[in-house]
Amino acid sequence: MNSRELTLSAINGIPEKIPFNPFIMHMAASLANVDYNHQYCQKPEVLVDAQIKCAEFFGIDHVNVSTDAYREANTWGVEIDWESHTPIAKTHIKIEEFESIEPPNLLENQRIMNRVNAVKKFSERISGKQCIVGWIEAPFAEICCLFGLVNILLQCRNTEWVDIIRNLTNRILPIQKEFAKLQIEAGADIIGAGDSAISQIGPMRYEKCCLDATKELFNYIQKNVPVLYHICGDNSVVDKEGRDMLKLVSSTKAAILDLDYQVNLKLAKEKIGNNNCIRGNTNTQILGSPEYSILRVIEEVTKTIEDGKPNGLYQYAAGCEIPWDPLDLAIRNLSIAKAITEKLGYY
Repeated sequence: MNSRELTLSAINGIPEKIPFNPFIMHMAASLANVDYNHQYCQKPEVLVDAQIKCAEFFGIDHVNVSTDAYREANTWGVEIDWESHTPIAKTHIKIEEFESIEPPNLLENQRIMNRVNAVKKFSERISGKQCIVGWIEAPFAEICCLFGLVNILLQCRNTEWVDIIRNLTNRILPIQKEFAKLQIEAGADIIGAGDSAISQIGPMRYEKCCLDATKELFNYIQKNVPVLYHICGDNSVVDKEGRDMLKLVSSTKAAILDLDYQVNLKLAKEKIGNNNCIRGNTNTQILGSPEYSILRVIEEVTKTIEDGKPNGLYQYAAGCEIPWDPLDLAIRNLSIAKAITEKLGYY
């Protein structure tokens, strides 16, 4: 069973061993000694080379084209600031002006086509051997990219906030579907969907204004390939009315839920059952800080695997992107995680 087959088998039940699929972006660029913003993010061949090199070096079972959250937003007119450690928004669109903006032509946007071409290059080099993970933003994350998180949260003071948020997400859905479709046609085996801020709005707002759009997007994609739902932060909140965030994100039917370290993995498996495969969720603070000893790293990775392994439907990863600086520490800790996954991961 090769890496692609192993990863896909974990989605459906108990694989022969736990797939090793940490979320890698900056780490790949650092290992390849290339500039992240101006080479890795802007040149598909550089990204592909770096990802393959990193996957081969650490024995990772997938490669991915994720770099930043602003590719789709850029097509609508959001300008990119390349001077930070990662691409971020230099400008945002005003919500009241959004209806007057024509839907973008994705084929004419260089950043969109760079990602699609990266998927194509992966397909040409490793198709059928390793899982190729394409990437889009989930609906709530995308409107935050377009208008700014603070501006979106301020809408919740409006008595008509549910309709406002729903109207924004409904308008962007066709573009998100098209972006996913382009990557699927280029050879993506899985589409990742990032939702970095839903922990900031809680179960009630997520259910009322984001869940339907997210389900619609995932249903569309999963007619062809599985969805990996990447959700940052503590998404295990249960509100006073009994709305359970873990059960809500599970109800999207995403094939894989990428859970952050704040979520209790054992509890998540109990609540989610067989509805979704889980990926995660070693504490990235422990992996990324020299203050923690090798023994503490081993303890943390071991606990993650022991909590995630029972009954399958699990892939190893950290809570979010693998820390990359300092590089020697990153190499040490990712190597430890790989070794422990190999030792403990067989069924």
